[in-house]
Amino acid sequence: MKKFLLLHLLLYVFSGTTFSQLNVNHFINLGRWNLGNQKYKEAIEYFNTAIEIKPNMAEAYFLRGVAKDYLLDYIGSEQDFTKAIQIKSNYTHAYYYRGVSRINLKKYYLAINDFSEAIKFQPIEPDFYTYRGYCRINIDQFDMAVEDFNKSISLLKKNKKAFNFRGVARLMLKDTTGALQDYDEAIQIDPEYFYAYLNKGSLYYEKKQFDTAIVFFNYVIQYDPLNTSAYINRALSNHELKRLKNAIADLDTALQIEPENSIALFNRALMKNQAGDLNSAILDLDKVIHLNPQNVLCFYNRAVFKIEAGDLQGAFIDFSHAIEIYPDFAKAYLNRSYVRQKLNDIKGAYADKEKAEKIIASVNSNKDEYVSYADTSLNYQAFVTFKTSNRFFNPSTYNSKIEPEQNFALLPGTFNNAYFKRITHLNNDLYTVKTELENLGFVISQELDEYKDNEYYREKIDEFSKIDKSQIHILQGIYTSMLKNFNEAITVLDETIQKDSTNFLAYFSRANIRSEMIDFMKQLDNETELYLTPLNQNGVKSEILKSTEDYFDYNLIITDLLKAKKLSPDFIFCDYNVGNTYLKMREYKNAIEYYNKVIAADSEFKEAYYNRGLTYIYLKENENGCMDMSKAGELGIESAYQVIGRFCDN
Repeated sequence: MKKFLLLHLLLYVFSGTTFSQLNVNHFINLGRWNLGNQKYKEAIEYFNTAIEIKPNMAEAYFLRGVAKDYLLDYIGSEQDFTKAIQIKSNYTHAYYYRGVSRINLKKYYLAINDFSEAIKFQPIEPDFYTYRGYCRINIDQFDMAVEDFNKSISLLKKNKKAFNFRGVARLMLKDTTGALQDYDEAIQIDPEYFYAYLNKGSLYYEKKQFDTAIVFFNYVIQYDPLNTSAYINRALSNHELKRLKNAIADLDTALQIEPENSIALFNRALMKNQAGDLNSAILDLDKVIHLNPQNVLCFYNRAVFKIEAGDLQGAFIDFSHAIEIYPDFAKAYLNRSYVRQKLNDIKGAYADKEKAEKIIASVNSNKDEYVSYADTSLNYQAFVTFKTSNRFFNPSTYNSKIEPEQNFALLPGTFNNAYFKRITHLNNDLYTVKTELENLGFVISQELDEYKDNEYYREKIDEFSKIDKSQIHILQGIYTSMLKNFNEAITVLDETIQKDSTNFLAYFSRANIRSEMIDFMKQLDNETELYLTPLNQNGVKSEILKSTEDYFDYNLIITDLLKAKKLSPDFIFCDYNVGNTYLKMREYKNAIEYYNKVIAADSEFKEAYYNRGLTYIYLKENENGCMDMSKAGELGIESAYQVIGRFCDN
């Protein structure tokens, strides 16, 4: 891509008659020369000077954006390309390269808009369709992605990137045969195109054809000797074939290339433990925990290793850390119970065992289908593959990219929940929750013994002594969910509803806690990942495509919200949250229907306008969406104007 860019840059011809114009051309040419010689900082200085002389020169901003892109300053490059487009609205390549910058910022929807604009001006450029298809893969629009790749291939028959990407899209559509054909086509076009080999090897690994997978990982290493992903995948394949020494050697190589690769460190720790090198295994987990201090499985596994090493106190501390990160981790309680028994803490051992049994019973009685650390049948010493890596780690710390600014988010998958639980437990402190409940007309009752050491309760104990007991159970559930004890929180609300089936706020709170539990569990859930060709040559070895399977039953949430609405017809927050739940389920028309109800009941409900506007825009009904955004901005949501600026005609 960079070669393509520089070719175009070097073909620019400048002309002018005034001294000022000649002066500008001088700095532009010097900047372009430095750009072509990879002296990006020097190039930026020359482009800065050109902009000072002629502030409305679109080309200077464009070229400076290119230099910033090479320096991984994707936010800066996006801003410069935007400025170039503001000056010259039909600047095709500025749209194209801003789209690429936005891909690096993971702003896929905005990037799609940029490539679509570029296509309007130059509809026969295959790369525009290729990269738009790439974006659509990343937002799960696989059918539309295939259409883009088909168009790109029709314009350029030997289009290895489009074939490789189309293979990824077809695999996500369960067309394994088509995916393999596309990978093979990409390899036939370029026998050294290692990204296709990497994808093909990963596919065979998933098919458990490990010898075949290794063949393709070998090709990757042959053509790209510094590709850590290939070494890690080959290590896992070798391990499956009982070649432990070879597997560890591959991970050693991966860590020589990328010393802070969490996946390689974690897997090497498990393999070293199998090889009997226990102390070295613990050292590897020490490094992973330093890189990922909230990694529950690293603490858990290090505790297990410490038990084997005879360090019971260290094991107790690590199990305690794991429980602190995830309080429903039943297996950690059971193992800590064992450690406490060995340390002669019989009372503590019994308490941990009882806690674990309570969590397991709660999960077994819950009809939600979700993965939970309460499941003691799961093997938490399993190896981490690129299929499961996002459950526990950032896949790599190598050459990290700048994270996007979350000005707003669009479904699927990235919807902003900032307004979802407007009344309940999204807040960080219990006092705010109490205030919100009181604002709804509910009086909060007596102190909770379980949380009596909490500073808030110590201050409020006198207030709690004389008021109604029924609503405190709701508050208890909300507070418990803040601590990530979702199962316990739901149990509290279940009991409240059993005692009083007309308590609409209990249904409402249970729905919201279930929603937050699903969001939290999705972070721990397995994700399917495939390698994609990087869209720049900045040393980044691979892009990773993630697609989370939806195991969660949102219908339970909707049932509770509708029950709450039936019990309290004027409580429009139920309709609002039903709309947001349908949005998460990708049932966009149903979501709009409920936002309509909210707006009909409260014409100044700004969040409903905002979310309905985003939904309309996602459905390509921009006129309706922009009208909603205008209203949301008028009512006080500043980010609505950012949406208007990007999606609406001024």
